[in-house]
Amino acid sequence: MPTLQEVLDHRMVVSHLQPLVSVKKRSVIGLEALARCNQRGANNPDMIAMFSQAQDARLNDQLDELCLEQALQAFNNVPQRPQDLVLFLNLDATRLLRGLLSAQSISKAVELAGLKPQDVVLEFSDRAAEKAPGLRAFAETLQSFGFSVALDDVDGSPGSLQRLAQLKPDLVKADTALVHALGQSPVQQEILGALCALSRRQGALIVAEGVETEDDAALCLEMGADLLQGFHYGRPVEADRVSLSLAQASAQRSAERLKANLTSRQRTRQREDERHLQLLHRIRTALEGSETAGLGQVLEGFVNAVASLECLYVLDAKGRQVTPTVVWRHQRESQRSRLFAPAREGADHSLKDYFLGLTLQEKDLYLSEPYVSLATGNLCRTLTVRFKPLHGEDHVLCMDIRSA
Repeated sequence: MPTLQEVLDHRMVVSHLQPLVSVKKRSVIGLEALARCNQRGANNPDMIAMFSQAQDARLNDQLDELCLEQALQAFNNVPQRPQDLVLFLNLDATRLLRGLLSAQSISKAVELAGLKPQDVVLEFSDRAAEKAPGLRAFAETLQSFGFSVALDDVDGSPGSLQRLAQLKPDLVKADTALVHALGQSPVQQEILGALCALSRRQGALIVAEGVETEDDAALCLEMGADLLQGFHYGRPVEADRVSLSLAQASAQRSAERLKANLTSRQRTRQREDERHLQLLHRIRTALEGSETAGLGQVLEGFVNAVASLECLYVLDAKGRQVTPTVVWRHQRESQRSRLFAPAREGADHSLKDYFLGLTLQEKDLYLSEPYVSLATGNLCRTLTVRFKPLHGEDHVLCMDIRSA
């Protein structure tokens, strides 16, 4: 096995390239450069161990520079490389502490390779970012040069989310551990979904790494990932072996599955919405034929109409509840905590989204965003509609529907 010094002296590093795809665009959007030692045979050193040695020997700056040069060279050697393809480069954030990393030097190296900063995404590992307090200012400088900045290895932990908020990267790369066995872990799915939502609010694209199967891809897209990377779309290989067409074909298959899933889900939702609207109008019609004193009794006759219906109740024009909350029978049997209990007559709903949303628009119907119901503890949405009972003033019918 060669020593670290031999690797540096003889430039025994080569960059392998792995595709990143956009399923919605059905295309390969970039290649990530991953350093490998080009010593063949069983004694080929592991690059992670090599970087660890380099740090111990204070040679990591030299090794990082060599990897950068080889990555740029490899990218230029990709056969029939499209002009809009982007190179993803990994940089060691801890070099900032030693003053050995500058936007000018990186820009110069990129331009000497015949590329522009706009062609490059610079990745910083979240694990190293916590050791580099000046990274935010450096990232801003890089972005001013035209580079995009990615925060890599983000695992959804509180520390990583805090660094994401501070760094304001252009891309966030979800750690492979979040994607591995995603289908068997509802907790990982929730973490990945939350990470996607936060990244979107920050204005960053989310990349799911470690995608190995079509099922992984479908779940990551469902959780909100924008870009995908992993063995399913191509393993890291030498530049002359990169097959953009194979990666694009895999992205195309993922796109077809995504389309089928979205179409099926949309049709199911449309059928459910139609059932709910039909039920809502039936209840409204019944309420309009009732005196104000009999509204609660009318609701009792409808509450078990569909399994997705959770609660029914009526408000007056000021948002005050004028009937008991009528709860689906299975909800009555499974009340969990005193925190979650149906509202009583006289409860004030005037600040609730489903009441304000209806009163602030001209339409007679409103559907709220999903929220946790204080009546049942379940995720639900509320349909509201105006009506007038016999000899009465304007009222609002509220129908809570379980949200998937």
